[in-house]
Amino acid sequence: MLPIGKVPNDILERVVFKRTGAKLDRVVLGPAIGEDAAVVDMGDRYVVIASDPITGASSGIGWYAVHVNANDVAVRGATPLFLTLTILLPKDVSVGLLDEVVNDAHSAAMELGVSIVGGHTEVVSFLSHPVVCGTMIGEVEKGKLVTTGGAKPGDVILITKHAGLEGASIIASERYNELVEVVGRGVLERAKSFSRMLSVVKEALALNEGCKVTAMHDPTEGGVIGGLIELSIASNVGFRVDGAKIPVAEETRRICEVLGVNPLRLISSGVLLATVDEEAVDDAVKALKDAGVKFSIIGEVVDEGRIIEGPEGKVYLGDEIVEELWVALEREID
Repeated sequence: MLPIGKVPNDILERVVFKRTGAKLDRVVLGPAIGEDAAVVDMGDRYVVIASDPITGASSGIGWYAVHVNANDVAVRGATPLFLTLTILLPKDVSVGLLDEVVNDAHSAAMELGVSIVGGHTEVVSFLSHPVVCGTMIGEVEKGKLVTTGGAKPGDVILITKHAGLEGASIIASERYNELVEVVGRGVLERAKSFSRMLSVVKEALALNEGCKVTAMHDPTEGGVIGGLIELSIASNVGFRVDGAKIPVAEETRRICEVLGVNPLRLISSGVLLATVDEEAVDDAVKALKDAGVKFSIIGEVVDEGRIIEGPEGKVYLGDEIVEELWVALEREID
């Protein structure tokens, strides 16, 4: 029986990645653990293609769909340009819901300069809430391509914004009425507003332009810990991270405490993980400051081992990626 959430890596490699159709020479990078988007050689430049669904939220899903897919393209160093959307709606919904979804998608696309060029819209009898799937296409100069698999020992690890911001926003919206008496209206309203911070396009492109960035990754399912593990697998390296330096907003921390979940394992679109050459740290700091993006230096890439250090000692991580959003959406509140 498969678990809820992203299919485990070993099953992806055994069942999915071995069946990818024709082998074409123009495919520079196809399906791989931790890699956010495919890369196709178009002669003078690369085309970057990413697909992601929005399944954990029932409101704001058009907004999420655009930004989550744009992020996967941007961490390749590419500019997001074209998007298709598949919108699946549950039965007995009004036109108003569809209007809300496409209006949110339109607003996000306008913000990024992305054109929505097609897709599909359908009412499905067995769905309990809407699902939106996006495919984003962008392009990048060949010399500026970045992958998740480019990190090397000695690189410095950076993170932007704060862990679990997407998950906190979703939980605050989905469980608002249940949480309001426990954590307060102000906490929930501020957490809901984290959805306005979902894009990493600005910081990803600024880093790629301003310094020697070796790898970038968009930590979605599994949160920051999951993102670090995926980057480690893709690059065949380890990492040593100071857990105290990973920023977590007080709103996220409070919501997670009430629900008994780990904010570092909470879905984290809007957060950028990047590794930079140790000699390029000053350039990276300048690029992010000039872009007006908050960031933290949290650790370094090492030859092997995945270690998060904390007040209670070292935590050694394996390959397992755990997403806590599903627990947070279902767990009863005492």
